[in-house]
Amino acid sequence: MGWSVSVPGIEVSVAVQSERTVVHVAGRLDQDAVVALRQQLSDHDRCLVLDFSGVSFLGLAGVALVEAVAEQVRAAGGELEVWGVDDPRLWQLQEAGRLRALRRRAGSGTGTADRAQSRNRLVMREALAAALRVTGAPMGNAQLLDPASLSLRITTQRGFHQPFLDFFRRVESTAHGSSCGAAAERRSAVFVEDVRRSGLFVGTPAAEVLEDAGVRAVASLPVLSAAGDLAGMFSTHFARPTVWTADVRRELAYVAESAGRLIR
Repeated sequence: MGWSVSVPGIEVSVAVQSERTVVHVAGRLDQDAVVALRQQLSDHDRCLVLDFSGVSFLGLAGVALVEAVAEQVRAAGGELEVWGVDDPRLWQLQEAGRLRALRRRAGSGTGTADRAQSRNRLVMREALAAALRVTGAPMGNAQLLDPASLSLRITTQRGFHQPFLDFFRRVESTAHGSSCGAAAERRSAVFVEDVRRSGLFVGTPAAEVLEDAGVRAVASLPVLSAAGDLAGMFSTHFARPTVWTADVRRELAYVAESAGRLIR
C-alpha cells in the first residue's frame, strides 16, 4: 500500500510494506522542507526506510532530521535505514550503530581517514553557509584544525581575494591578532564590532589585511567536538561596523553546536 504526502519544496511518497515503511524523498532537503517532513514522520515508530536517492541537496538540517528520526524509531523499538545517499556526515551515524544500514550511491570506496576528512570539510562548508544566511554577511571562511601543527587551515571561503587567503591560510590555534585565533584559544565565540577600534587588531599586520579586504567587523565561532576538543572554526565578516543581536548570537551558537555534533 502506498500514497503521497504534501510537503512544500519536495516530493514525498510512502510505501507501507509488511515489515517496514519506505519513505521516498526527492528534491532539496533545506531547512523549510525538513521542518515539514519532520511533521510527517512524527508518527512513524516502526522499522523505517528513508530513500534519499532523489535528494539533490542534504544540508545540516537534513542530517539533523536523520538523527532525530533515528532516535524516534529506536526509542519505539524499530530501526532506521537510509538509502541512496553517499554523505560523509551520515557515515558516523552508521558507525555508531544509530542506523541499521546506510546504502550509499554506487562508486563510493574511499578509506576511513579520507571519509572522515571529506565529512569534516562538508560539515564546515555547510556551517559557513548557515552562518552567512543567519547573519546576512557577504564574506566568511571556515577552517579545520590540523592536529599535527595545531593550526587552523581555511577549507572554504566566500567573498575574499588571494591576499586575505594567503595571510590567514594558516593560523595558530593560540595566535593573537586574529579573531579566529582568539576564539580558538578561548574556546568561545569572539565578536569584533569594529576592527579599527578593537584591541585584538589595532597595530597588528592582520589589521592592514582586513582593511585591504574591506572588513570592518568579524564574528568567529569555534566548533568543538563531542569530546570538547577544538575541531574547526567559522567566521563571518562585514564591510561595516556591526552589532550582533542576542538572537543572531544564539543562532550562530546553534550552528556551531550542530557542526560539532557532526564533525569527527
